[in-house]
Amino acid sequence: MATLPAERAFGPDVSAKPLRTAIFGLGGAAERLHIPACRALPGVALEAGCDPDPAARDRARSLGVERVYATAEELLAAVSPQLVLVGTPPESHFDLCRLALEAGAHTLCEKPFVESLEQADGLLALARDRRLQLAVNTQYRYMPIYRRTRERIAAGELGRLYAVQVWQQMFHPPGAEKVDWRRRLRRSTLFEFGGHALDLLVDLFGDDPLSIACTIPRVRPEYDSDVLVQATLRFPAERLATLWLHRVTHAPLRYLEMRADCEQASLRLSLGGLARAEAAWSAGPRLRWSLVQGGEAREERGGRSKVYARMAKPAFESATRALLADFVARIRSGSLDLADAERARRVLRVSLAGYESAENGGAPVALI
Repeated sequence: MATLPAERAFGPDVSAKPLRTAIFGLGGAAERLHIPACRALPGVALEAGCDPDPAARDRARSLGVERVYATAEELLAAVSPQLVLVGTPPESHFDLCRLALEAGAHTLCEKPFVESLEQADGLLALARDRRLQLAVNTQYRYMPIYRRTRERIAAGELGRLYAVQVWQQMFHPPGAEKVDWRRRLRRSTLFEFGGHALDLLVDLFGDDPLSIACTIPRVRPEYDSDVLVQATLRFPAERLATLWLHRVTHAPLRYLEMRADCEQASLRLSLGGLARAEAAWSAGPRLRWSLVQGGEAREERGGRSKVYARMAKPAFESATRALLADFVARIRSGSLDLADAERARRVLRVSLAGYESAENGGAPVALI
């Protein structure tokens, strides 16, 4: 069971005062997501951070993080955080999450969770043993366009959801990445970004996939990475999802597009980078125009389309803030709830199975 009986977690008391918080990794995720989210929440007191890069430490100081260290070990020797946010490259997630948990800190890790199921199981076991909360920042489901969609589907107002298409298109090969660790990732598109798409599919269907069949062709041999990913996922009750993630197309930018087909309507969800004009016909011709820089969710039925959720700009930070607020609430509840970490482990399983399928000619890999 994910939720265990109430029992105060090991480590310092978390009952009243803001949680003493530290950030491991002071790069882009810290600057754009973690530091702003911590500053916005009254229940969080950001006290320290660490990063081996002196420039990153200087930027963190300029953003108000007064105590900065070169390593997590130095930080933990000087500070006793109750909460740690891990925002380093994926290859270090396991070691740093383990270090934080062993120090008695509740731990929120950036996605992707870790690199293997064995690592995920090890962290989950450690969190259970120490009675510490553990979660992963797959925050897209907290964005209004996805949250409202999930609510409408769950309420049954659209009928049964039976199919979802997900696609991304952009020209963003590994060489375009600004940081070295992203340029070096061989398993990049499905593992690093795809976790968001897979998490959203689980969220909308309310279930885990039964199988995945995946193809990752070497369409651009000069890039030693999965720049084009096509996958088909089967869900329980004869439901289906497809993924098309394309990082080397010269087509117009579509950061994340989804079409969710329900019995009574189709839903179109757009996150970033979309401008479209469409002709529609229902009791007369109409021209439909959408300019999406943030996010938009539309309901389409009977030749008509209407917006039911919109974001003026991509809500990465505010969604992280909402997820962190939920995480802090779970810490204060005194009950151990590892449901988010267990879900991240299952999403990791799907991602790794996708690569397994691709290595075997696209043969389906059973997940249950």
